[in-house]
Amino acid sequence: MIKRTIPVFFLLTLSLFLLSWGSVGHKIISGHSVSSFPTTMTGFQTWSDSLASNASNADSRKNSDSNESPKHFIDIDNYSEFNTTGRIASTYDSVVIKHGATFVLKNGTLPWATSNMFDTLVIDFKKLKWHKAMLDASDLGHYVADGHMPLHITANYDGGSTNQSGIHSRYESDMVYAFQTALSNYTGTPATYISNVDKFVYSYIYKNHIYVDSVLAADSYAVKVDAAYGTAYSGALWSKTQFTNLLFRTASHSIADLIYSAWMDAGSPRFGTLTAINSVTKSNLSVNFNPKTGDIHLSGDDILKTEVFNTSGQKMSTFTGNILNIGKLSNGIYVLNIDTKNGFCFKQKVLLIR
Repeated sequence: MIKRTIPVFFLLTLSLFLLSWGSVGHKIISGHSVSSFPTTMTGFQTWSDSLASNASNADSRKNSDSNESPKHFIDIDNYSEFNTTGRIASTYDSVVIKHGATFVLKNGTLPWATSNMFDTLVIDFKKLKWHKAMLDASDLGHYVADGHMPLHITANYDGGSTNQSGIHSRYESDMVYAFQTALSNYTGTPATYISNVDKFVYSYIYKNHIYVDSVLAADSYAVKVDAAYGTAYSGALWSKTQFTNLLFRTASHSIADLIYSAWMDAGSPRFGTLTAINSVTKSNLSVNFNPKTGDIHLSGDDILKTEVFNTSGQKMSTFTGNILNIGKLSNGIYVLNIDTKNGFCFKQKVLLIR
């Protein structure tokens, strides 16, 4: 979480460290979200690796896009009405009318960035832009995960108000890295349709804010165990923040809920389908395959990547460019997911025999 009030020269230094949930945490949360995709979303389970590998794209944009940083946090306890009622107005316009655009931007735009990315994903699905949908779903997942990180939803985001400077990265990066195996040990439950996205986003932000004091208290305890912030510190912090497991799981499930709901709002398009307009593009793509050697040649100069899956949905290989070789795989049927630079995704079955 980076504040706009921090001098620019200091901003560039801190931005390397205050990465929400760290890259490891975001990979775990986003990658596990597909385990909650319902069976009706056939084919989308193959997004697991892609969502994980692109989970921190939004963090990477912070240094190049001045509009990105506020999207990752909301200092919700700087809103007087939150401190008295536990709520703020749900729409961006209503909050700006009450507090002014400068105040709102300074205190972060996380909930509205999340809702806006949801709307963008709906459009992607409607237009059948599968690769763009995956990238935007990755950004959506990042913002959702930020909303489940307690120190991204408080003004005391790095312990400055309680003499605990550095707690942000100690908790979300150092501890998560040390205990990533334990945090990865879960499977999903079927996603549910969200009819009111704004209400849903605020609901988990309000719920997760209650953990702010618990993280700070855990840090105070852990410092007494190891003031040098070493391995003993991380272990003590972990012992007092077991709710982090719940935050990871609910974040993953919330991502699945929103991706599923965006897909439903778009009319539940079948993964990899093409519109009549896209059929022109498809006619320019040909797959030349030698089933005995496993050599595959793709035509066209707009191929981004090709992923090869077996019939169980397990990814076997990933290729870039137009020449593929799957000769090392066992005989059988394989599915090629071909992503193009213009955002289209084509599927092609091939039979490998020797």
